Amino acid sequence: MWHSMLQMLLSLVGILITIFFIIGIHEFCHFLAARLLGIKVLRFSIGFGKVLWRSRDKQGTEYVISLLPLGGYVKMLDETEEPVAAYEKPYAFNNQPFYKKFLVVIAGPLSNIVAAFFLYWLIFVIGFSAPVPLIGTIAPHSIAAEAGLKTQEEIVSVDGQSTQSWLAALMRIFVHIGDNDHMRITLQNPNTHAQKTYTLNLTNWHVDPLQPEPLQSLGITPYEPLIPLVIGIISPESPAALSGLKIGDKIIAINKKPITHWEQVLTIVSEHPSRLLTFAVEREKQVITVVVTTGYQRTLSLHKVGYLGIGPNVELPANLLRHIQYSPVAAVPRAWQEISDFVQFNFMSIAKLLEGKISLQSLGGPITIFTSAGTAINYGIVPFLSFLAFLNIAIGVINLLPIPGLDGGHIVFQVIEAVIGRPVPLSIQMFCYRLGFIFLLFIILQAIANDVMRLL
Repeated sequence: MWHSMLQMLLSLVGILITIFFIIGIHEFCHFLAARLLGIKVLRFSIGFGKVLWRSRDKQGTEYVISLLPLGGYVKMLDETEEPVAAYEKPYAFNNQPFYKKFLVVIAGPLSNIVAAFFLYWLIFVIGFSAPVPLIGTIAPHSIAAEAGLKTQEEIVSVDGQSTQSWLAALMRIFVHIGDNDHMRITLQNPNTHAQKTYTLNLTNWHVDPLQPEPLQSLGITPYEPLIPLVIGIISPESPAALSGLKIGDKIIAINKKPITHWEQVLTIVSEHPSRLLTFAVEREKQVITVVVTTGYQRTLSLHKVGYLGIGPNVELPANLLRHIQYSPVAAVPRAWQEISDFVQFNFMSIAKLLEGKISLQSLGGPITIFTSAGTAINYGIVPFLSFLAFLNIAIGVINLLPIPGLDGGHIVFQVIEAVIGRPVPLSIQMFCYRLGFIFLLFIILQAIANDVMRLL
């Protein structure tokens, strides 16, 4: 029970850090740019809707935290929104030259990109271990099987781009979704180091729109070493610690169902919250029966899942892990490369959505983001920093899109104003903003609907 509460608390901390870090950085840089350029700021808000907390500084700026953490905004003095006293007109946003307005607007998305750069730099300096992209199985008659890919070999590049980890390989593979073209995968034999390049025909490649699984849809399963069904870990004060299970017990069956791998154990336990389970275990060369009462944990969607608190005590062989770490100087170009790759990845994904090559069902909404934040922080500091970096890039890229209501939409109007020498008529701006609001609302509702479907 205490373990479940602690995990939930840690997940909530991860969510709050995510909200305040990403939205806070974005809006604070809008605010800071406006202040430095002599523009009056009326309100700095994180969230929308009912105000939970507010304060005001000596310059009259109101600081607000609101109930719905789906974004934020900086409200500046602006004659197009409300009457402005004559003595304050020089400080109104609409009266500023092009370069000032441009800098204020671009400061938000650029701050997210810069934040992601520093996060990746920190990750590479700290160092981390990533699973080697070694192929475990190839599904018969799959695209990978037709191309001749072999098991027990490492994916060293996709389309000539190096793949040091499964994440890198997945990104390169994802580029091809919806294109019905060909993909080149180079494999390396871990023993002989001999390499061979295979061409995959993606003409008949179909990916689940709601839960895309690029590897599985190609017929590739990552290699996983055989993990003995021996209990190596029992969490303190967990349901397992209060049961008759002991470290060293070999699991043979649960509720008379034979067990062959740990995934079965996890599935059965998670499907039986607060229930009795009968374990058949081998202990000291004898098979005994142990009745266990599972506990439960609640996901961020408040769904109950069973919890027991057992696991194997296994270390992956050194040849299956690749340790990645750089000096502070060497980490600079590596972090920049990561930023470049993910920015391109985000723009490519958006382009595929617009072209219809990726279904709108693949979009993730606030539930997906919050769940991912909670999961990432439970996995450790490096996965959480990586999640924050990726989300910063996504927020930065999305805000640069030329959609009225986003920073990119504001920039478009400013560029038009600079070219024609006068502001775009307010009536046209308001019409475009309404269309932009309807479009963004549709995207948000679609993403939330996708989240709900994934929970069912």
